[in-house]
Amino acid sequence: MRMSTFVLVGIAVAAFVAPRLEAQGLAEISHRIEAKRMRASSGLFDPESNRDSRSVEPGETLTFAELEGAGEIRHMWITIGALDRRFTRSLVLRVYWDGAPEPSVEAPLGDFFAAGNGMRAVVTSEPIEVTSYGRAFNSYWRMPFHNSARFTLTNESDQRLNSFYFYVDWLKYDSLPQDVMYFHARYRQEFPVPAFTPYTLADLRGTGHYVGTVFSLQSSMASWLGEADDRFYIDGEEIPSMVGTGLEDYFTDAWNLRLFTNPRAGVSIYEPKGPDQRATMYRWHIDDPIPFEESLKVEFERRSYVTTINPTTGEEEPLDFKYRPDFFSSVAFWYATEPADRFWEFPPVSERLNPEVFVETTVNLDQLRPSRGASVEVRYTRSTNATSGAAGRALTHVSATGPGSRLDVPFTLDSAGMYAISVYQMLKEEAGIWSVRLVGPANDTLLHPGLDFYDRFVSYRFNMPENYLYGTFNEAKMGQYELVPGSYTLRFENVGANPLSRRSGVRDTRRGHREIYPDEFGQVAYDMALDAISLRRLPWEDTWEWMQDYLSRETALFAEREATAASVVGQLASAVERYRQDHGALPATLDELVGEYVEGNRIPLDPWGQRYRYDVPGSHSDIGFDLYSVHGNERDPDGWIGNWR
Repeated sequence: MRMSTFVLVGIAVAAFVAPRLEAQGLAEISHRIEAKRMRASSGLFDPESNRDSRSVEPGETLTFAELEGAGEIRHMWITIGALDRRFTRSLVLRVYWDGAPEPSVEAPLGDFFAAGNGMRAVVTSEPIEVTSYGRAFNSYWRMPFHNSARFTLTNESDQRLNSFYFYVDWLKYDSLPQDVMYFHARYRQEFPVPAFTPYTLADLRGTGHYVGTVFSLQSSMASWLGEADDRFYIDGEEIPSMVGTGLEDYFTDAWNLRLFTNPRAGVSIYEPKGPDQRATMYRWHIDDPIPFEESLKVEFERRSYVTTINPTTGEEEPLDFKYRPDFFSSVAFWYATEPADRFWEFPPVSERLNPEVFVETTVNLDQLRPSRGASVEVRYTRSTNATSGAAGRALTHVSATGPGSRLDVPFTLDSAGMYAISVYQMLKEEAGIWSVRLVGPANDTLLHPGLDFYDRFVSYRFNMPENYLYGTFNEAKMGQYELVPGSYTLRFENVGANPLSRRSGVRDTRRGHREIYPDEFGQVAYDMALDAISLRRLPWEDTWEWMQDYLSRETALFAEREATAASVVGQLASAVERYRQDHGALPATLDELVGEYVEGNRIPLDPWGQRYRYDVPGSHSDIGFDLYSVHGNERDPDGWIGNWR
């Protein structure tokens, strides 16, 4: 699986003079707005019809808004009813300004709205808000244009998009100032990972300012991944003028990461630390934009802690601050004076998502095999991960009489590989605890001794009232397993009840009616409810082998760098001595050597991308000056490579 692309979102922000682009907030909402309010939407003025959505076939691109004249987008709302469970990565949003041939906005739908890896998240920030379990998308980015705007949605999945609802709310003006800037948002990703290189989020050319980052990752190993520093190279800088201190620090957190969603920064997705940990975080530079006149390059380091398992000993072997083969993806947001050219190729959906097998228990109800003491049925819900089709608004309910009740879920795998297995639970108050076992051609593996289906989130107000009525969706990850092609069974067996799980004697129907079962009230409940089962084939086959190969190459690379630095230090020191002989004094800076004593038009950087240091008088050598490379670490003088060694 090859990937090398990212999303950069370019945003146009300007100090408008005439006409004034008003309605900036409560402080100015009382001012007169000299514009006409407009809307493009999926709805039609059909009083006798409730068909307010559009559909998009597999491979189809739908132009859903074409706006004419001068204007500014103030709000965009989208919601989706998709058969594809990973629609947030398989649907691609593109926006074109003023007839430009290339889209200024080009990103998977979810990544644009701060949820990566084909997952969903609730977001509450200043320019982006997402509700309805990550299904209602709102953008408040300001997007001005002089003549026209065109919005498209491409369905790159192999399944029909049943329902696409949208609003594009905008203000139409007679004209806009010529210096107004265009909004951009573009996606990029990178995998396989080239070792010893940082991850580039943005490599922009032109004039504008950078206003935001959405960053997602899929971790290759079970160790802290957040030591990567951010770096901003403004207008062709060789050495970045803005350098950060760690991944969590750039996203305004500290000492690890955790879920939060704030107006200007947040972590919308963050799974527990481990192999295949998935995360998404966002940072908006609305109050602290990064202006550039000619170019801007934004990088994250790929280095952090590393832990791999030695296959010979079975023991964990930790390493400090090494490069990692994690799958990174991002959307960069900026404003520019012109619609930007395409700086990289947009990756196909096959590279944006892990290959995945979904076992749809609701759709395949007749294939499930309950034991004596267990029965299965489809029940209505509004909170599953499926959004449309036969699996949408439906769950597989398993009634159980007690411990020993069992359900076998058969499925088939066509490809060998390392798979991450997830059980998509529907947590409910009337639920028990079930062991989970995988049985297959070369497997009889206990995945979980007691997976609890009781809804511990029922008191969370942000899910009310749907979780009270229908249960709470939860993805329970079962780990990673090397699997071969063949027929498998995922076996659920009841092992008891949650101490809080009791039958209420009340059941709410799909139409909102209540059915009363007084004989059930207070009974211990052993049931469970499923949405689906997922098996994702991971892109890493053996991180131990990858790391051993990396370490051997690192040893050779570092030795080469040290030899190069020592050689250049010697050459520069000799040039300083020739200068002293010619001028009777030492040069004030190394730049005085360029031309006559050092070839080229500048002093080269050292192999770590830093400047060679030159101190007069010196504190290490006894010849009047120190000339040295800090060896990539200016806080460790013992490692410096200088003319005194």
